[in-house]
Amino acid sequence: MLFEAKGFYIDLIENNDLVKIVEVYNSNKHFLAGHMDKEKITNEWMIKELQSMKEAGFYSCKIVEKCSEKLIGVLEFKQDIETYLSLIMIHNNYKSKGIGKTIFDAFEEYLVLSNCKCIRIDVVTNYDSSVLEFWTKNKFLKINDIELNWTGKLLPAVIMKKYL
Repeated sequence: MLFEAKGFYIDLIENNDLVKIVEVYNSNKHFLAGHMDKEKITNEWMIKELQSMKEAGFYSCKIVEKCSEKLIGVLEFKQDIETYLSLIMIHNNYKSKGIGKTIFDAFEEYLVLSNCKCIRIDVVTNYDSSVLEFWTKNKFLKINDIELNWTGKLLPAVIMKKYL
C-alpha cells in the first residue's frame, strides 16, 4: 500500500486488477468521448497504456474502498520534487460524493512527507468545467495554455501547479 485516505487505500495496480480498471474507465463515458473519441476501452488497450506509463516512470495505482474491498478508481502520477499528476479517475457510480477530494488530500499529504515541493497537472479545458473548478478550489494556479496529446488526440489544456 502506498498511502491511505479516510475509508480508502491506494496501491499499485496488479495484473489481476485489469478487468476492474477497465470497468472504471468505461464507466466514465464522457471522459472517453472527450479525451479519446471512444465509447469504451479494451483490456488490450489498458495493458498497453499501463506498460507505457510504467516505461515513462509513472505509478499506476488503484483506489480501493476499505469496507467493501471494491476497486473504485485510478490514480497515476510520476513522483519527483515536482510530481506530475496524470490522472485521478473515480468510477462513475462513486462520483459527486467527495471521494476525489478525499483521495487528493491524502495524495498531497503523501507527497509532502516524500519531500515533494510542487504538483503539476494538465487540465483539458474543453471537457468539463467542473474539473478545472476542482483544481482551482484545491489551490492550483494556472501556469500556461498548452495543447495536450492524449492517445493521439490533440486537446486544449492548461498547465496548473500547486506549490507545497
